[in-house]
Amino acid sequence: MAIPFRAGRTRQLTHAGLVLTRRKWPATHLLLGAAAGVFVALLLIAGFFLFAPESESVRELASARSEMRTLQKTLEERTLHARMSEARAAELERQVDTLNERIRALQDEVTFFRKAQEGKR
Repeated sequence: MAIPFRAGRTRQLTHAGLVLTRRKWPATHLLLGAAAGVFVALLLIAGFFLFAPESESVRELASARSEMRTLQKTLEERTLHARMSEARAAELERQVDTLNERIRALQDEVTFFRKAQEGKR
């Protein structure tokens, strides 16, 4: 709709339902969408690089924990073996002491019998 630009008509421009702006192109929406996509991609990449070292340290921590469990299990087994060896050694020492006492008692008996036999002669 063409409006002649006369003095009387220009005052009535605000009464008309016209908007005097340029029409937005669909390309503008595409550019804004692409810019938003690039921004999101940059955020994802930045997040990956910020949190990737932490995830590696988490992996290292998990492997260290599993290795620690293995070492702890080995340590417990060896501690158990050491305690069993100490218990066996203590039992053997007790048995040796008992046998030594028995030997002394038998030697005393042998000595007694020898003296008794010498006394009969």
